[in-house]
Amino acid sequence: MKKFSKALVALMLIGALVFSFAACSSNGSNKAENTDTPSQSDTADNTAALQTILDNFKADEQYADYKTMYPNTAFEEKVEGDSIIINISGDEGVSGNYEFKLDGDFLTYKQEANSEDYIGYSFFMFLKSAADKYLGMDSDLTTGYISGCEYFGIDNKYFITETDEAGTTTMKLYIAGKWDMTDLDTMYVNENALEYTDALDENDINGVINCGKIRVIYYGNKDSVDIIVSEYGERSDLTYQSIMNTVAKLQPTNADTFAKNFNELKEGEGDGFKVTFGLDDTLKAEHELEEAEGYEYTVIHFGA
Repeated sequence: MKKFSKALVALMLIGALVFSFAACSSNGSNKAENTDTPSQSDTADNTAALQTILDNFKADEQYADYKTMYPNTAFEEKVEGDSIIINISGDEGVSGNYEFKLDGDFLTYKQEANSEDYIGYSFFMFLKSAADKYLGMDSDLTTGYISGCEYFGIDNKYFITETDEAGTTTMKLYIAGKWDMTDLDTMYVNENALEYTDALDENDINGVINCGKIRVIYYGNKDSVDIIVSEYGERSDLTYQSIMNTVAKLQPTNADTFAKNFNELKEGEGDGFKVTFGLDDTLKAEHELEEAEGYEYTVIHFGA
């Protein structure tokens, strides 16, 4: 079975976000009035802020892993005026020049109409993680918040995508202060989060679903699958709802029996399934998992 490295999980989440934003950002969708977001742009040293974000970006393990995929390509990263610039040169398919410009309280990235360039989107998400570190925020939570706002139709004032009449898409990331993410307490893996998830069959597959404080990772096939649900903070009904919706969509063997018997969030087992709390060493080794600090894990195994 194919394994997930930490970097691959991050790239899969980036891809999911890119797909989501590309699908729903037309004609100004997700555009928000930001009159109630705190502004620090009048007093902040913009150059120092951008340089710190860039330094975090360059030091990011996931970005370093990305560059190792292209050993014969040159990457140049710099702050120039009010922009972070990334220049890439080589013949491995990732060459280009990318500008991420500070516009007031937002770091922005523009993509022209009909462009299929996802490299800039990916770099923008790496920069999001770098900005999270600069602001002292948990990057997994901000990513989950972005996804959750999309899946629950919540106005997102901190990560905005706008598309003008010419088809140019602008992504905007708020970097002037910490985000107010109280809506995290209402977000779980719902039907919208599972829209592009297919039912399991006889082939082994892996998947990641991120929504709010919840992340679901699954490995396996309809007859044998591990579904791993993590929740930031204490395990709650958000985990329970996410489990029930995920199992209903994946449809492993004995899903109906599970739905009838698993009527509260607790450890236990039944016909063809077992629920445990926490990650044991065997499971971590099998799936190359690392326990994230501050998260509680629930594992559902279907099969023998």
